[in-house]
Amino acid sequence: MQQRRLPIIPIALFLSLLGYFCMALFMPSPAAQAHAYVIGSSPVDGSTVGKVPSEVHIFFNAPISSISSAHIYSIQNGKLNEVNAAASHVSPTNAQELITSIKTPDTQPEGSYEVIWTAVANNDGNTTYGIIGFDVGYSGTGVDGTATLGPGSSNNLDSIHKIDTTALLSIAWEWLTLGALTFWIGLLVVEQLVLTAGRGSGIFAQARKKTYALEWLCLSVLLCGEILSLILRMVRLASTMQPLDVTVLFRLIPETTYGSVWLLRLLLIATTMIFLYLTQHRKLAQIPESDPEPITNFERLSTQEMKAVGPRKTRQLLETPTNEPTHPQRHNLVWLILVSLITLTFVFTSSVAQVLSPHISAVVFAWLYLIAQGIWLGGFAYLAYVLLPLLSGAELEYNTETLTFLLRRLTPILLAGMGIQLITGLFLGEASISDAQQLITDPFGRTLLIQIVVTFLTTCLSIYAVCWIRPRLTHQAMLLPVVKADLPARRTRQSELNSTRRLLKLTTRSLVVCGAIILLCTALQQFFAPPIDFPNVQYPKPGVTRPNSPVTSQTRQMGDLSVTLQLLPGRIGYEHTIIILINDNKGRPVTTANVNLTVNMQLMDMGEGQASIKEGNPVYIATFDKRSAFSMAGLWNIKVEIQRPNQKVLTDTFKITLTA
Repeated sequence: MQQRRLPIIPIALFLSLLGYFCMALFMPSPAAQAHAYVIGSSPVDGSTVGKVPSEVHIFFNAPISSISSAHIYSIQNGKLNEVNAAASHVSPTNAQELITSIKTPDTQPEGSYEVIWTAVANNDGNTTYGIIGFDVGYSGTGVDGTATLGPGSSNNLDSIHKIDTTALLSIAWEWLTLGALTFWIGLLVVEQLVLTAGRGSGIFAQARKKTYALEWLCLSVLLCGEILSLILRMVRLASTMQPLDVTVLFRLIPETTYGSVWLLRLLLIATTMIFLYLTQHRKLAQIPESDPEPITNFERLSTQEMKAVGPRKTRQLLETPTNEPTHPQRHNLVWLILVSLITLTFVFTSSVAQVLSPHISAVVFAWLYLIAQGIWLGGFAYLAYVLLPLLSGAELEYNTETLTFLLRRLTPILLAGMGIQLITGLFLGEASISDAQQLITDPFGRTLLIQIVVTFLTTCLSIYAVCWIRPRLTHQAMLLPVVKADLPARRTRQSELNSTRRLLKLTTRSLVVCGAIILLCTALQQFFAPPIDFPNVQYPKPGVTRPNSPVTSQTRQMGDLSVTLQLLPGRIGYEHTIIILINDNKGRPVTTANVNLTVNMQLMDMGEGQASIKEGNPVYIATFDKRSAFSMAGLWNIKVEIQRPNQKVLTDTFKITLTA
């Protein structure tokens, strides 16, 4: 009998691998991202444009919510001056584009600009942020105007991926929620497909009494997890807001797809809890006694020996018909619909499936993955912590017979769940990683690599449990009653049977530990999100970029004076000379001024260099040693202070760009 059932295992594994290779051949592997990361901008991050644009466009890898915002700042004298004309808005034609207008762009000065953005992903409600920089006319950093768009430039990945208190709480609750969902799915599947009328129906009734409390626990964790998950998303959004605007936080629910799905999921969980309460307390028809099963060789040989033994609780449970209320078939259908819908809502807000293309296939595969994960890992957890403890009484022979009966019915279900999860997991993993090096260099990739290793170990343990331990347990159970109770050989076989049962218990609990690690990896992947893939973005209004040229001469109007400043030679590594010409409003040279100069780099403190030029000449000249000033390429501020007899002191700052 057992010989005919063993081929199920290699067949299931073969079909799993065959399905995966067929899928790899005929289905393209889409690139996956999650949350909302910048993949492009106009002006391009790091570029130099000819004039101040009227709008700044930021492109994301996923749809963003209207809560998202960007603030544009002009850097003048080391200070940030906001130049937003109005609040940012999402493009009506592209849900992945954020547009921010600049007020009176024609009057804005040349120099460096920063765009500080905050985005809330429409599908998963997670907050991302970063900085985009561009220059107008000249570069404030001395670069050549080449775009520097990349994962670490436009997106503040170090801060987003930082494991702080909020991150730890988010990961922990995501893990608990996944664990509750996985165990609940396994519980329902085993209860509906395995714990049916037949051998050991009394034990099944005892198991169902435990499952009532476990179902309440799972649903309560799901309910609390959803509420805390929303609160933690609000906390992360609030941490990016300066100043804090509480009204924006509450817009997370009505103005995101995540908020709508969150409300639906909350309603479904509450409905499930009400349905569980009603079905638990409602008096239904009693199930009729089932026809006796054919007596086995095990029972025929051991019945006479058991008659002399006192009453045993486990045997009574096995042989006593139960009066457990039967659940109508429509109740089973309702349970399956509820668990399917709740699982589907988790898919809609997952970080991996939200932008895979085609979207419908990603949703289906992610949904099958969660269901199969519940059947496989949740089924083994139910076996380890519910069924095995119930079958560990003194009635070794009867308990073992019932256990082998349960394992025989449970094996194809567990194998089916394992096969489906392997196929869908390979698809989602391949779609999330575009380069094998990301398995080492990216935190999501490293987590995925650990999950792959643990999944492989879990698969081996599962095959070991159903391929080796189950047949061995069945064989030992069949041989045990052949030997009389008073012979040493029987005690030896009982010892071997106990050893096999302990091995099964240890294996299933090891599987549960591996399953917990797999779920923890999934929670970490939700936090880190897949690596960013930068496609070729077509900008609607591309900026005009040009390489920087050294700016070594400027003319400014200072009060009633026209001041021309020239820096020579304008390249680092040399002694520099500043030449200043001062003319009055009639164009006549001014020779009666004392000029004080203070120089320093704009973006970093390189130490101030100072010089004073006395009156008496129409040309004011000061020289700076190459070690004291102008030692680095980039934008330098030269503060000019002009003092004339009986006149107001005039002060202005000239900006000079040095090249290497």
